[in-house]
Amino acid sequence: YNSTTSVSTGERPFIDILQDRRYWLIHLVTIPSLFLAGVIFVGSSFAYKLFGVPTLNQYLYSDGNLRQVSLINDRFSSINELEDI
Repeated sequence: YNSTTSVSTGERPFIDILQDRRYWLIHLVTIPSLFLAGVIFVGSSFAYKLFGVPTLNQYLYSDGNLRQVSLINDRFSSINELEDI
């Protein structure tokens, strides 16, 4: 055993992977398609139906009127402010 010689692990060098055309072809297709799928998933409001959360319009508006949003003004008296609401 000679400690001065380098031992190869059989892995490809990172620079070879970056210069490979297949790497760029795969990533140029998959990354934008995943982003587009996420936009469609949320934009079609299927995500709201799947997870059972109200959409933004259902959350903010009730019966056509803007719902009152409670704000906490002082963090030390937040329990008292919540009880007042």
